[in-house]
Amino acid sequence: MKMLMTVVLLSPMSLTQAAVNPPDQNLLIQHYSMVSGRDGVKRETTFTERVYRRNDQVWTEREIGNGGAGANRSGAADEHDHSGHNHPDAGSSPMWVRRQADGSLDARLIERHQRRTVKVDSQYYGNIGFNGDWGSTFYLSDPQSLKNMRAVGPVKDGVQLYESKRGELTVRVGWDVKGQYPRRVESFDAHGSARRQTSVSLIAAPPVLPWKTLAGYAEIDYSDLLD
Repeated sequence: MKMLMTVVLLSPMSLTQAAVNPPDQNLLIQHYSMVSGRDGVKRETTFTERVYRRNDQVWTEREIGNGGAGANRSGAADEHDHSGHNHPDAGSSPMWVRRQADGSLDARLIERHQRRTVKVDSQYYGNIGFNGDWGSTFYLSDPQSLKNMRAVGPVKDGVQLYESKRGELTVRVGWDVKGQYPRRVESFDAHGSARRQTSVSLIAAPPVLPWKTLAGYAEIDYSDLLD
């Protein structure tokens, strides 16, 4: 998400503005991670997601196979079957998160093959790999977290670079000031044995926003699917 550049002060106004007036965005997110183990084996992972954010809701969907995001997949790709219960696969199932008026979140996994939405209460967020934080869900990197980083150099091509170092770990965020999302997030250790990189680009809005295609879907609770 080199050469040392001049460190400048963070702009509290830009962070406050991000929380008050966030723009709608349609984003393509490319993830890459690499870990080199003590056994000498290097393991690399890549995947791509599409994110659509509008005011108080965010839709995140991983691209699967040649069908891409939104393609119909077999039930085996969407869920696991354990002892007669169908468990949604949080990796391949789209996730729809809405922020309620009281600040609480309504998080749902979408199972197109089953034509149902699965509401996940906060006590089960860990089961699906969701941190429950609206800031990082909506902005991908919470603008408030930038306060704990240092701004490196001036804004260039609309991007402010932030950096933090903790022990042997370095994190860099290239923040799109106008768009209010990270164009790039990178973290790596001093030994080169681990690296994570996220690249974000703008895409066209879909003809119909995905949460508007859920008419007729059943609604169930995640807890009903547990053994």
